[in-house]
Amino acid sequence: MLKRLMLITLVCGSLIAGKSVAQEQTEQSETAPVYVTTQDYAALRAGPGRHWQRLAALPYGATYRATARTIDAEWIQIAYEGELDPDAPRQYTRDGVTYGWVVYWLLVWTGDILQLPIDGQQFTPTARAAGPTMVLYPDEYMYEGGVDPSTRVDNPMDTPVTVEVTGRLGSPESGFFMLQFKLNNRYYWTGTWAVGVPRGYAQLPDAAYLYPYGRLLLELHSELNRAGAVLGDIGGRWRALDEGRTTTCNAIPADFQLRETSFSATDLNIEPIYRPMAEALRSAQSGINAALARFRDVCARPGDRQVRPEDINEAMLDVREAERSLTIVRTLLAPLQRADPVFNPGR
Repeated sequence: MLKRLMLITLVCGSLIAGKSVAQEQTEQSETAPVYVTTQDYAALRAGPGRHWQRLAALPYGATYRATARTIDAEWIQIAYEGELDPDAPRQYTRDGVTYGWVVYWLLVWTGDILQLPIDGQQFTPTARAAGPTMVLYPDEYMYEGGVDPSTRVDNPMDTPVTVEVTGRLGSPESGFFMLQFKLNNRYYWTGTWAVGVPRGYAQLPDAAYLYPYGRLLLELHSELNRAGAVLGDIGGRWRALDEGRTTTCNAIPADFQLRETSFSATDLNIEPIYRPMAEALRSAQSGINAALARFRDVCARPGDRQVRPEDINEAMLDVREAERSLTIVRTLLAPLQRADPVFNPGR
C-alpha cells in the first residue's frame, strides 16, 4: 500500500527524460485518485474553515474520494454522496455529488495528496491570500513526479515567471530540499539548490510528514531529542552525586511527557515497525520521571540534604534504564530513515 502513497513513485514510470511541458499537456495522463477515510466523526463544511456552514456529519471510518486541498493541506475537499443537514444549501451539490471540506487531522489517506488541485470546485465567489512564490528562470531544471534524471521535463519558458509554490519535501534543517510549484495548471518540482528557499515555505505541506511512515519518523526524531535533553539534565545531577560531588537543586526539569499527538494508534497500525521504538520511548519516559521524582524528594528534605548511597543506586538504575531505551531508538533511527519510502520507493 505504501508504494501507492509515495509522491516520488506515483508517475515516474510514465515519464521520459527531456519531454516537453507542451507534450505533457497534450497527453494529460491521469493522476491516481486519492481517497480519505475519517478517523473520527467529522463535519463536512461548505468551505475550508470552521466558519463555513456545516453541510453534513460524516461517520467514523467512512471513505471518500478527495478532489482538492488548500495550499497548506489543512483542509481536504471530498466528493460526498450521502444525506445533507436539513438546512444545508444545495448549491454545493452537482449531479448528486456534494463537494465539501474536512479538516485534515480527522482523516487518513491513500494516494498522493500533493497532486490534488488547489482550491478545488468553486460554488461561491471566494478569495484567498497567495501562497509562497518564487521566480523560475528559463534555464532552471523542472521535474514532474519527483526529482531525479528520469522525471526531468523541458523548461518551456523564455522569460522569468513567478509561480506559486504548493508543496515541499524536507526543510532547511536537512540541507537542500525540494519544492513543488504550479505552472500552466500542472504540478512540477525543483530544488532549493537551484531557486533558493522562498519566504513562507514553512506553511507548505511537507511530503515527509503527509504519510504515516515519515510522520512517525519525524515524531521519533523530535521525541528522542526532547527526552535526551531532560535525561541529560537529571542524569548529570545523579552522576555528580554518584561521584561524590555536590549538585544543584535549582531549575529541576519538569516531567517528560510524550506529546499526545505522537505515535497515534492509527499510524502505528499502518506502520507497526515503529511500535518497538514507541515502547522504548515510553520506557525511557518512565525512567526519566522516576529519576526526577527521586531527585525532587532529595531536594525537598530539610537540613543538609545528604543522600544515602542506596538512594543514589536506585536513581542510577532509573537513569541507566532510560539511557538504554534511548540508545535503542538512536541505533534504529538511521535504518528507519534509509527505509523511508519517500526516499526509497523500492521499500
